[in-house]
Parts: sequence; structure tokens; C-alpha cells
Amino acid sequence: TTLSVYLRDYHAISAQYYGYILSLNAGMVVLFQFWITRRVKPIHPLVTLSIGSLFYAVGFSMYGFFNIYSLFLLAMVIITIGEMIIAPVAQTLIADIAPAHMRGRYMAAFHISWGLASASGPLAAGLIMDHYDPDWVWYAGGIICLIVAVGYLVLKGPIGHLYDNRRSGDQITRAG
Repeated sequence: TTLSVYLRDYHAISAQYYGYILSLNAGMVVLFQFWITRRVKPIHPLVTLSIGSLFYAVGFSMYGFFNIYSLFLLAMVIITIGEMIIAPVAQTLIADIAPAHMRGRYMAAFHISWGLASASGPLAAGLIMDHYDPDWVWYAGGIICLIVAVGYLVLKGPIGHLYDNRRSGDQITRAG
């Protein structure tokens, strides 16, 4: 929600050209989602999520650093790659680490976190855009994504072992 206002008000990008940015995102997902999903499948999920978050960090930050439409398109390409890396892995990881009897609770908590971010993000971005340098919306987004990327790697120890143990147990159960 913030990107359209930011590009219109601070970079004079028309609704039509903003639509091209969104269409680029949708087209890339349609064309490349399965290909990317197959490529990241062998990588540990927490490492995959960290890599996706790094793509987000670079892409979102670019909106604050650049003032050229072609670089806005490139930023969306980078963000979309991050999205295609993260989206299928995140829900699978939650399902894999949750005990079977609590899977619904884990998934609900996961979705609530996204809902809270979707509710508070536009408010925070609006406050930043109204009272500070609007580029800080994108710098802050990049910084948050960098922190999240590191957080996934830190979690790889405690949660990674749980994931690995469950996955190897699933494979033994399926084989037996």
C-alpha cells in the first residue's frame, strides 16, 4: 500500500507505470515460481528463508536509494525473487516443526504475525512518510529484513535440529 503512494507522491510515477511494476511481480511468479521452488528445495529451510530475506532487504532498500524507474523495476524483480524463495518454504517449515496435535495453533500464530504486520506496517510507513524522510520507509524495511535474515540463521541451531529430527523421522516412517 505504501509503495504506490511513495512512487506517486515522491517520484511522480503514474498509476499506469506503477501497474507495470505490479504486473512484473505477478508475471514473474507465474513464470518462475515452480523453477525457483525446485532450486531451493535441497537447501535447509532456515537458510532458504535467510536468503529470501536478503533479497527482500536489497529490493526494498533500492526504493529509498534510487530515483530511476528502471531501477524500481529491478527492485521489484529482486523482491519477487525473495518472495518466491520465502513463500513456499515458510508454511512448510511451520508445518514440519509443529507437533501434529498443535499444527493448527502454529499455523494460526504464523498467520497472525503476518496480519499484525499488514495492519501496523502501513500505519508506521504513513507516519514516517508524513513526519520524516520518506526514503526511511525503505531503509527501515531493508534493515528489518537484514535483522530477520540473521535471525533465521540464529534459529537454525535450536529449530534446525527439531526440523532435521522430524524430517529424518518422517523419512524412516515412510520407508518402514
